[in-house]
Amino acid sequence: MLTRARSVVERRAILRLLIGRDLKVKYADSTLGYFWSILDPLLMSLVYWFVFTVIFSRGVGREPYILFLLLGMLPWNWSQGVIHASARALTSDAKLVRSTNLSREVWVLRVIGSQAMEFLLSLPVVLLFVLVYAKTPSWYIVAFPLAVLIQATFLVGVGLTLAPVTVLFSDVQRLVRIVTRILFYLSPVIYGVQDVYKSAMPEALKKVYVLNPLSGIFDLYRAAFFPDFFVGWSEVIVAAVVSCAFLALGMTVFARLEGRVLKEI
Repeated sequence: MLTRARSVVERRAILRLLIGRDLKVKYADSTLGYFWSILDPLLMSLVYWFVFTVIFSRGVGREPYILFLLLGMLPWNWSQGVIHASARALTSDAKLVRSTNLSREVWVLRVIGSQAMEFLLSLPVVLLFVLVYAKTPSWYIVAFPLAVLIQATFLVGVGLTLAPVTVLFSDVQRLVRIVTRILFYLSPVIYGVQDVYKSAMPEALKKVYVLNPLSGIFDLYRAAFFPDFFVGWSEVIVAAVVSCAFLALGMTVFARLEGRVLKEI
């Protein structure tokens, strides 16, 4: 496993080129270019803001709610993008995957990297609303990169697991679409972890809920601007441990299924 990881690191220059190519191809014929990375989560956040502040009496989150939403929507879009893209990471460039002498993990990491770049390029929209509402960040802002690192670890594990499995079992792609819809509501995107703890949900289910690593990750993102809503570091530690477990699982699954995948594609 360490040998495979070292092989990927040695080819990091090629990985950067592939990520750059993906981003160029994606926005080659687009007038707005990468601004679509901002518009998508911004428009969806505005929709949820309208629903929960104008139509319904909102009882979750914090004010300004649009900023609260964005700090959930942006990392969620990164997660969702990786999950969907990983499902076809090995089949979209099947000929290159078979013929090149690259570590096959590179083809999965490239889609995760390109989605990560879109996430990072969309962060200025958060700064915009921070300025609009004159929201002063707390000292938790220094932990923002930690949230990015934990989420990246989790998504690499998910991607390395999904990529080979979807090649061998085509029904997994349909299952992925269903699971991501469910996961959206089971993750603190439009509400916070503290809202879950304050709910009437049984205590046993609350403990299970926190096992979703996105809970601790999203809570840490929001701590930078909503420190009073931050549940605590125990949830972040759980997220880090579960993310590392997913990474180990992904690396193991990919290594064991690689031979079968190459025969299939």
